[in-house]
Amino acid sequence: MKDSKLFIAGIVAFALALGVILGNFCSKNSACCCQKADMSQCMRQGMMPPPPPGPHGDFQKDHRPPGDFHKGHKHRGHMNPEVIDSLLQVTPEQKAALDANRAKGDSIFKELRKQKHDAEKALGEALESGDQAATESAKAKVLDADKALLEHRINGIQSLAKVLSKEQLEKFNQFHKDRMKEFKERMKKGPQE
Repeated sequence: MKDSKLFIAGIVAFALALGVILGNFCSKNSACCCQKADMSQCMRQGMMPPPPPGPHGDFQKDHRPPGDFHKGHKHRGHMNPEVIDSLLQVTPEQKAALDANRAKGDSIFKELRKQKHDAEKALGEALESGDQAATESAKAKVLDADKALLEHRINGIQSLAKVLSKEQLEKFNQFHKDRMKEFKERMKKGPQE
């Protein structure tokens, strides 16, 4: 079973490396014609130059979904704590406890994500080198990092349950389910214009 997993991991690594090489080759070859004033050569080859920034700037860089949940860079893509606190109508004591939990949880999460990133980088290097022992060691570190992230998530949910009342927790869980449902629907629809 280990051999089949290692074989699959090797194929994935090879496919990724091949994709990077081909991507670099294609982007170098396509840049020369798309830089010219006459775009007819690009059109004949089926290539398009990158779109110019729209009236509101670069879409990929500047686009943020509307709504209260995306206030500023820190909470982009995540639920805004102020909105959640307001929705749940937390008491000042609960707010203080939640803020302390968030600060502690955020610092731990940041460190755990860094550890996972480093472990994945080491795994990639080990796979490239072909060193079986290094690959197994790096794989174990990635799995440990995933386990630590999962434990942190569980601890965060348990600490939330200790601070909120049963009704608040039910409201939070329903809110979270609704947000996930909206997210899945947006993903099915594709990018919005």
